[in-house]
Amino acid sequence: MIKETLHPKADRRLRGPSLSVVTQNHIKDYIIDNNLKPGDALPAEGEFARELGVSRGPVREAVKSLESLGILEVRHGEGLFVREWNFDPVLATLQFGMRVSPETLVEMYQIRKWLEIAVIGDAVKKISDDELLQLDILMLQWERAIKAGDEYIQFDEAFHRIILGTLHNQTLMKLFSSFWLAFYNLENGELYSPDHDWVINAHRKVVEAMKERDPELARQALQEQFLGFQERIKKIVELEKQQQRGGKEM
Repeated sequence: MIKETLHPKADRRLRGPSLSVVTQNHIKDYIIDNNLKPGDALPAEGEFARELGVSRGPVREAVKSLESLGILEVRHGEGLFVREWNFDPVLATLQFGMRVSPETLVEMYQIRKWLEIAVIGDAVKKISDDELLQLDILMLQWERAIKAGDEYIQFDEAFHRIILGTLHNQTLMKLFSSFWLAFYNLENGELYSPDHDWVINAHRKVVEAMKERDPELARQALQEQFLGFQERIKKIVELEKQQQRGGKEM
C-alpha cells in the first residue's frame, strides 16, 4: 500500500539546473522506501511537486526521464506506475551504436557469444528431459519452415531461449532479449541467410551434446555455431566500412 506521507528527505529549497535530477532521485527513493512493485501506482505529479516545493515543470521533466529509462510507465488518464525492470534503454543504445559504428556489431556479438558459452555448462547440468524434448520439437519445426520457404528466425531465438531459460535467471533472459532484438532489428538480409543445412546441423550438435550431459562437448558445439554467424557479421561490417569510406570520398 502507498504511504499517505511522501518521502521525508525532500528539500523544499531546491532550485537550479540540478532540480530535475534531484526530483528523479526523490521519485526513485519513494519507490524503494514504499517497496513498490511493477504495476503499483505512484502519487500524481502535483503531489510530488507540492512535497518538493517546486512547480510541476521539473517534476514532469523528471517523469519523462524516468520513463525513458524504463523505470516509470505513464498511463494517460490513469497516472504514474512502476514499470517492470528492463533493458530497454540499453537496447536503444546498442541499436544506435551498431548503426553509427560497424565495429560495435562485431563486439556485441562477441559479448553474447562469450556469455552463452560461459553458461552452457550449467545449462547442460540443469536442463530437464521436458526441455530437451522441446528442443527436439523445435528443430523439427525449424526444418519444416525452411523446406516450406517460411521465415525461421523465431526458431533460432526460441532455441537459445530454451537453453538459457534452464538457468532461471530473469536478468540473463532480459539481457538476451536485448541482444537478440538489437541484431534482429538491423533488418540485414545477409545476416539471416546462411547455409540452412549447416545451421540446422550446428544446432542439432548442441542438442545432442546436451542429451549426453557433456558440458565440454556442448561448449564446443556452441562455439562452432557462433563462429559461422560471426564470420557473416564480419563480412557485413567490412562492407559497411567500405561504403562509409566511399561516401566520404564523394
